[in-house]
Amino acid sequence: MRKTLVGALLLLAAASAFAIVPGTDLYVPAVGHGLGAVVNGIQAWWRGDVWILNPSSTQNATVSIYLLLRNQGNPNPDVRTITLAPGETRYIKDIVGPSPGLFNLDNTYGGLRITSSIPVVVSGRSYDANVTVTGKGQGTAGQFFSGIPASLAIGLGDSTDIIGLDQDGATTTGNWRSNLAFVETTGNPVDLSIYRVDPNGTVLNSTAYAYHLEGRQVSQINYVLTAIVNTTGTNQRVRVTVTGGTGRVIANASRLDNYTGDPSTIESVMVPTAGRFEGIVLDSTGSRLDGGIQLQIGGGALTTYAGVAGIPCGSDSYTLDFSPSGGSTATVNPDGTFTTSVSIGYSDGTSTIFTTNWTLAGARAADGTWSGTLKSDTSGGTGSWAPCNVLNIVRQWRAAQTGN
Repeated sequence: MRKTLVGALLLLAAASAFAIVPGTDLYVPAVGHGLGAVVNGIQAWWRGDVWILNPSSTQNATVSIYLLLRNQGNPNPDVRTITLAPGETRYIKDIVGPSPGLFNLDNTYGGLRITSSIPVVVSGRSYDANVTVTGKGQGTAGQFFSGIPASLAIGLGDSTDIIGLDQDGATTTGNWRSNLAFVETTGNPVDLSIYRVDPNGTVLNSTAYAYHLEGRQVSQINYVLTAIVNTTGTNQRVRVTVTGGTGRVIANASRLDNYTGDPSTIESVMVPTAGRFEGIVLDSTGSRLDGGIQLQIGGGALTTYAGVAGIPCGSDSYTLDFSPSGGSTATVNPDGTFTTSVSIGYSDGTSTIFTTNWTLAGARAADGTWSGTLKSDTSGGTGSWAPCNVLNIVRQWRAAQTGN
């Protein structure tokens, strides 16, 4: 009765320490070409440049670049398609604006969705092109960003924090201001609650700042700290929680120096909360056992799972599969936990020889990995199968994201 699970069961390093990673569905939450805020009598000229690398040494990459306009749903966004040769890096200057940009637009802000036939790497820069440097002439001041995989977007019940935000004066009167940007990644609406948290971890607003996004909508909250609570502050953080809808959201922030106009990108705490997670099964001593586990998580639920694990049968043991017929759905609770069970009758090809009830429980760690327990209760064995009637065998498991 030895079973195997199709596909490699690998415990990969958690994907929370992203720098710039390849992907086939990537998002840039904020780009534009147009006029910005006037600070000390000088108006910003915002631009956005993008670099796209095809890291493959053998395959062309067919890349589609969608412009997601700000403050509206984008069910049918404008798109440009390019082909990158193996190893090629394409630099697209002022991507939203007129030539040499792709979209030939002015006074337009939004975000980008970049899809590709094979994984590509996306990096970019959003900058003010109207900066005068004493003794050097006109230059730029800006922030770099990376293409964020859609798999890192948060969904129903998930939260993310963005740290290091300052607003030490009204609008642009102080040294610093901070803006918060969003992009929805699935084409479905989503509701958000946004909280402001002080340096000691105290949530400052008892009533959340509510926000709604339509499918693939890009939005920005300027002066976000005072928008949530009308007091200035430094070393603040913002917590974004998805409270409704079936959409998923990527959030990041900009911290801007009002004296120089120089912005800095602040990315949210990003861990994979959806996708395929695969891992290993351990005994009570922490030693690895035969078998493994595969979970599919999305939309705030465990949608399917499958695995293999051993059960004791007297002096022998058997490795069995556990996977509900037709899959399983279990809600992932707001604290990142779930529990589900399935009863499986195992056959010798003619009749059921015993039945095992498997109970799978899991919890998501801060780095996006999962761990939990797998308990088996076996009954119904008779004759030579009676030694398999063993209850309350508990194993440990852990898993990390291996795909979407």
